[in-house]
Amino acid sequence: MNRRRHLVPTSLAAIALILLTLLLVSAGAVPALAQTPTTLYSFVNGSSDAACPSGNIVQGRDGTMYGVGAACGRGTNNTGAVYKITPAGAESVLVNFPSNWSNCDAGFTLGRDGNFYGICSTLVGTNSSFLFRMTPAGVLTSLHGFAVGDLAKYAPIQGADGNFYGVTSEIVYKMTPAGVVTTIHTFVSPDVQPLSNLYQASDGALYGTITLCALSGNRGCVYKVSTSGVYKNVYDFADLTGSGPCTSMIQGKDGKLYGATQGGRPLNDGNLFKVTTAGVNTGLHDINSVTEGSCNPGANPFYPVVSLLQVTDGNFYGTMYGGALGDGSIFKLTAANVFSVFLLPSDNSLGNQNYSTLIQHTNGLVYGASLGGGKNSVGSFFRVATGDAPYLKLEPTELSGNVGASVGMFGQGFTSASVVKFGGVAATTKTLSGTTYITAVVPAGAHTGPVTVTTGATTLTSPLTYKVKPKITSFTPTAGHVAQLVTITGTGFIQATAVKFGTVKAITFTVVSDTKVTAVVPTVPLGALAISVVTPGGTAASATKFTVD
Repeated sequence: MNRRRHLVPTSLAAIALILLTLLLVSAGAVPALAQTPTTLYSFVNGSSDAACPSGNIVQGRDGTMYGVGAACGRGTNNTGAVYKITPAGAESVLVNFPSNWSNCDAGFTLGRDGNFYGICSTLVGTNSSFLFRMTPAGVLTSLHGFAVGDLAKYAPIQGADGNFYGVTSEIVYKMTPAGVVTTIHTFVSPDVQPLSNLYQASDGALYGTITLCALSGNRGCVYKVSTSGVYKNVYDFADLTGSGPCTSMIQGKDGKLYGATQGGRPLNDGNLFKVTTAGVNTGLHDINSVTEGSCNPGANPFYPVVSLLQVTDGNFYGTMYGGALGDGSIFKLTAANVFSVFLLPSDNSLGNQNYSTLIQHTNGLVYGASLGGGKNSVGSFFRVATGDAPYLKLEPTELSGNVGASVGMFGQGFTSASVVKFGGVAATTKTLSGTTYITAVVPAGAHTGPVTVTTGATTLTSPLTYKVKPKITSFTPTAGHVAQLVTITGTGFIQATAVKFGTVKAITFTVVSDTKVTAVVPTVPLGALAISVVTPGGTAASATKFTVD
């Protein structure tokens, strides 16, 4: 089924440009995006291609990007297909969706196992949404069907615990890697109508947005839910602060959650905002739907809303709909809240209707896809050169671990001679998978900090910090008095900043090695107390307790 809107006729382009010029003169010019997007591929309007792309685009372990084109049917079965495309724009269809799979518009999440996970809104004949898995070779497997009427349109995310988490119109669910699904939260009035995918922040909680909330007067809210199902509203929107969240949430490098609204503020066009995990909201930019476009993606229930993207230099990029030329825009918001925009031309050469979240490849460039427009009017795949250098991307579920943990990382140019370092300490065990993916084991003595891979004269660095977690395996003696010297053994101690008995810091402590710390028992009440070692990577508590006598 073709669900594309009507395109702005090319003959109206001149009129639109005149109107835009008048608006900019009267309302103040909006700075233009310095980076002009480049079309890499125009999708083909026929059964041979994955036309009308939407949803999440992901970078696979092979360095190729993967996405879905299903919003207007097409593919061999007219139910869409999965495409893969190189950074240079060489596109091919990996697999066509089966004839009884429908509305598979959400795109993918790349799992820790190297497979891709997605969701289809409809299984023909059942009207049930269902989860599926796809191997890198294109083998599709249906995993779980939801109750009839429980609409799901977002690919599940994989949590730090290895399980997958997602949201439907009625529930928040957990799926084990084996495909076993359980409900961890059911939305009940007045907190109903989930509006976005989930995002797992550094505190371990899952964050999302809903349309109707207890205190917002139907203006929407940001909520969080723990992986065990404890639910809480974080922030309720209002017209004065921007209302109607229209993106999923992401966490910036500063720890704040970032997103956009589609209503409220001075023009009733919404804004870009950030909110702390404690619920303190700050407006960043008020949107002007005429000169910049709108965050409102429309009312189609099958299209997923998109998210902002923060690139390695800290700036944010995103897409909007409509605007002065009618075909949407790509915008940039710097860390200093300087907003600039590129209006997609009305000749549709760069496409229109961006229902795919932008992605930053490890080559430093930003890529995206449009659902409509392009040379063949069924979408295009484009590139934006942001000026960011190539970088090292860690598996998002593997940003912390103990010594001995295996960490996967994406990049390019890897060889068997590549040197992987955790906080400057070289890994002695690594496994190469082609030239774009490498796995390394966290070595003894590793420091919390960036991970680097050096190949010849080229060093790729992770923008995110890898946290080496400490671990206590034993201590001796197991009992003693105040001022007693206790020897603690384990791993990840090299950066220890404190040792505690209960909640009281040791009188003194000495880091003997990465596996040994000694500490002097402080003045504490008599009895049994857990020992803990604190490092920049976290805190380790002993499984047994030290008895103070």
